[in-house]
Amino acid sequence: MTILTVLKNYAEERLDLPPSMYGENTIAWLIELDSAGRFQGITPLKSKDAKRGQKFITPHIGRTSGVKPKLLADTAEYVLGIARAHSKAERVAECHRQFVALVEACALQTQEPSVQAILAFYQSGAEIDRAKAALLAEKDFEAGDGVMFRVAGHIQPADARSRLTSIEQFWQRHSAATGDTDAKAVADSPIMTCLVTGKETQVAKRMPFMIKGLIGGQSSGVAMVSANAKAFTSYGLEGSLTSPISPDAAEKFAKALNHLLADEQSRLHLSETTYVFWTREKTTFNVMTLLTQPRAQEVANLLNSVKTGKQASSFDQCRANEFYALALRANKSRVVVCDWLETTIPHVQEQLTAWFEFQRLVSPEGGQPHFFSVYALAASLYRDREAARKEMSGRVVTALMRLALYGDRLPEELLATLVRRNCAERTITYPRAVLLKLIFLSNTRRKPLMTNMHQLNPDPCLEGTDLAAYTCGRLLALLELVQQRALGSVNTTLVDRYYGAASNTPAVAFPPLLRGARSHLAKLRKEKGGLARRLEEALEEVVSQLMTFPKTLNLQQQGLFSLGYYHQRAEHRRQAQAAKASQDDSEASLPMADPADGAIEG
Repeated sequence: MTILTVLKNYAEERLDLPPSMYGENTIAWLIELDSAGRFQGITPLKSKDAKRGQKFITPHIGRTSGVKPKLLADTAEYVLGIARAHSKAERVAECHRQFVALVEACALQTQEPSVQAILAFYQSGAEIDRAKAALLAEKDFEAGDGVMFRVAGHIQPADARSRLTSIEQFWQRHSAATGDTDAKAVADSPIMTCLVTGKETQVAKRMPFMIKGLIGGQSSGVAMVSANAKAFTSYGLEGSLTSPISPDAAEKFAKALNHLLADEQSRLHLSETTYVFWTREKTTFNVMTLLTQPRAQEVANLLNSVKTGKQASSFDQCRANEFYALALRANKSRVVVCDWLETTIPHVQEQLTAWFEFQRLVSPEGGQPHFFSVYALAASLYRDREAARKEMSGRVVTALMRLALYGDRLPEELLATLVRRNCAERTITYPRAVLLKLIFLSNTRRKPLMTNMHQLNPDPCLEGTDLAAYTCGRLLALLELVQQRALGSVNTTLVDRYYGAASNTPAVAFPPLLRGARSHLAKLRKEKGGLARRLEEALEEVVSQLMTFPKTLNLQQQGLFSLGYYHQRAEHRRQAQAAKASQDDSEASLPMADPADGAIEG
């Protein structure tokens, strides 16, 4: 089953579909007519909350160039022949002529009284002039605004809510659901096998509906299938015939996709990529919240559901409850399908459980872990929020989404980018530390390196240079603390000066750092002997795990270095908070020594 077939089925099974070739259009002005077609006035539909007007489901046709009128509701250029500032008078006149001709055809074929009233309006030049003058007098009027008729105070023949089936059938026959009003083009549409339904049928030369709501796409929408240059054609097939789809199927999958893109509960914008999610059957399971705003309690429920065997949300385990995810981008006027997932909700729940388990990492204060959204993790690779907004690569987002929903491995380039960002900022932030852990855990070969590494691990499952790298990171954090306790706040810390060298060439960086630490400890012995002893013991414990300082560290080892640095700093803060809490608990009854004499503060 193809992605477009699934979307077509979604439209048929889950949506209250409007009539064929009807779509959402914005209408700013109503031309009021009586039942005889006499002009009665203009009703504005613009407001503070709806600056362009109100949404209606009216006859639709796809157009990018050329003259193609929509039935009974269109821009003022078509409806009344009022030109925009830069429009050519000849083209506007042709737009208006074809619109009126379409109204006449509809009135003759349907014999609908409201349409006959509109035709009577057009047969009176005086009535048209009155409507033009009234509309031009409106201060908010623009020639590109949508205009529609209302007859006898309540009938809006273009509005699908009027349930005028004769008009709906006329429009369906006239447009032939191809997006062409040219009868010859309709007749020439070939019979081919539809890729969505698998049936031999007439197929659309152009997609009848555009896809709207994609970042970077045209405001008028982008085509799911299109070939408008020889380089894109195949076997002489042009337009949408390169991927033959029946008009009905093309309309339905487009309406389904536009519905999902318009709903914040099923749409996720990440950089230039847009994800849509849906299920075959309705469910309370909301993957959007977990990916965009993972709240502690919701994540806890998800993680506990695995331990207890209970589901985190109410859904069936049967195949009928399928889960779908689709990643899209806009390339000028076309849709680019970046990724596609078809699975079941239980499987997605299983993958998300692993996603959050992988994220489990002690907080910078040494407390309980926090959980991050996909965007927060991706943005951590950039220098600030503005840089992330402008520079974030779609490949980064796609890789993280594939890990969250598929369980795929994160690419090596993410590790390289992360290491470079650590060196540039001379530190590792919390979300970057979590992302580093995700990179290692998503790799089957590296996964054992992260055993019991959700917090400081004095005896990690590391060997050789990997162990030395992690230990060097811990050592740098300790040396930073020694400097801080001896000198207080300084403009440039040793980490500011040496982080890059320490994480790349430890054998060069650490000897002078250790010599500097000896002088700092000598100063501390004179002022705070207890703290000096504690720091010396901590240094000895860490240095004892180093046979020698490695000359260089590779990417994996630089990642382990930064994780060791992060862990050690978090442990310092945890000890400091514990010492402070102990002092607060007992200071009312017993005099306490300086907590720094009994703990290592960060």
